[in-house]
Amino acid sequence: MPDIHRNLTTWLFVTAIDKAEISAAASSGADAVIVDLEDFTPPHLRAEGRAALKDTLSIIADGGALPCVRINPTGSADHDDDLIAALDAGAHVIALPKATSAAELHDLAAAIDRHLGASTKVPALLPNIETAAGLVNTYRILSDAPPVIGCLIASEDMTASLGAPRDRSGRAILYARERFIVECRAAGIAPIDCPYTWADKDGLVAESEDAKALGYHAKSAARADQIKTIRDILESSAEEIAAAQQLIDAFEKAQAEGRDRVEVDGRIVEQPSYLNAMALLARARN
Repeated sequence: MPDIHRNLTTWLFVTAIDKAEISAAASSGADAVIVDLEDFTPPHLRAEGRAALKDTLSIIADGGALPCVRINPTGSADHDDDLIAALDAGAHVIALPKATSAAELHDLAAAIDRHLGASTKVPALLPNIETAAGLVNTYRILSDAPPVIGCLIASEDMTASLGAPRDRSGRAILYARERFIVECRAAGIAPIDCPYTWADKDGLVAESEDAKALGYHAKSAARADQIKTIRDILESSAEEIAAAQQLIDAFEKAQAEGRDRVEVDGRIVEQPSYLNAMALLARARN
């Protein structure tokens, strides 16, 4: 099972009640699989999904992914039952949808402590930002929240909250994705990009490449067959690693010679570029 502290590039949502989809998710190569008791599980089947949750998470863990559960939102009818089932099943991460305040996360952390007790290893928290209200409060939420493993932005719910048409281009939520990553980085929390909720590979490639260009190092998915594509794009290639090492070597040589910058393949390399290359190598090692 992946270490919860390593880089988690791919996060896959899966229903709680379809065994074939759960098996596909477990063998997809995703770093983390989120069993979704909210949108991916119809309300009338959630009790069934909760009853099977321990076996479901075991299948996911055996496949090598981090076993996670997304419960229903704070104040909803299923929230408490979902949380207890997730904790009893041994979820390593609890995802909270439609987060709009740090208070919701503090309440969730307190409920986890009450149920598990101080002597038990508690799961990590993963707030999901899915509304306009959540988006404009992202920095405040993350700055005031208890420790979280990251923060994830939604696609379908965010589009609905904005009252915009949903299409393959993702234009409706482009600004939301841009603002979200800035707010997460400002708070020092790892941002996870939204899932691409269309079936075509070309669109997935385009959105994943956009995510990488924006600075995302992690992306969620709605289908098991999307994981390899996302990983191939977001994780650094051998060429990118070699270029980063070349930049680092050239800059360190320049510094040793008393210069504050160096030109590498036509690019002026200064301290920020050097630090960015160092970060790329650190991610590749993890």
